[in-house]
Amino acid sequence: MNQPIISKLRIYPIKSLGFLEVEEAEIGMHSLKNDRIFAMIDEDGRYINGKRTSLVNQLKTTYDLEEGMVYFTEKTTKDPIGFELREENTDLNNYLSDFFDIKLQLIQDEQGRLMDIPFESSVTIVSEASLQYLQKDLDRYSLENMRLRFRSNIELSGVEAFWEEQLYVQPGVGVRFQMGDVEMIGISPRARCNVPPQSPVDGEMDFRFAKNMMESRSKHVDSIDNVLQYGKSPYFLTINVFVPKTEQGKKINLNDPIKNLESVQLRA
Repeated sequence: MNQPIISKLRIYPIKSLGFLEVEEAEIGMHSLKNDRIFAMIDEDGRYINGKRTSLVNQLKTTYDLEEGMVYFTEKTTKDPIGFELREENTDLNNYLSDFFDIKLQLIQDEQGRLMDIPFESSVTIVSEASLQYLQKDLDRYSLENMRLRFRSNIELSGVEAFWEEQLYVQPGVGVRFQMGDVEMIGISPRARCNVPPQSPVDGEMDFRFAKNMMESRSKHVDSIDNVLQYGKSPYFLTINVFVPKTEQGKKINLNDPIKNLESVQLRA
């Protein structure tokens, strides 16, 4: 077996919207710096996300973080419109409110509070081979389409499908490993929701996606028993990873290897 290495790095500055692909990523507070540091919330403080509306898939997003800008392109338009990416930007809030037809505001937090699993496991890892395995079985979508559905931060190459599931052991027992010079701890597989069945292009729902994915996962007998320790169905993909506070400021890069796997007891 080849050495697992980082083949893709993606951050998602605005939770639930588009990604920024990078060659290196600095470690922030228990996460990758600039990943999910902004989120859209309504007047009740509820997130605007893919679980709530498929419109997030119809708003294409690009970023220039050095200039502090975000650019949106709607499905019905060709030219992007740009805004300064910050809290309390009235023009940006009004634009997003009009697009989603919900009174909302953009909030910012760089301490990891806007993650799906704040502080505990904010980074997600998947192998390219796992995505290819599912892509082949589902036989409908491109590899990039699968990436967009599962929105992982770190993609690995040089390993077989579901190799990343060596990065946890069982509930309460994780795996400490090094990615480049950064120490991380694999926690658990990530249970999926109603977001992956949505087309990342237009938000159309594939009502057979979850069923087909679970059937595909069930056929991979080398990994499925471990996954089923965490739930009754095999509707899992990507690994939840904890990044200790001590790693803040370090960097990971494309082609960094993963090494030194050892089991570790997780705190309750």
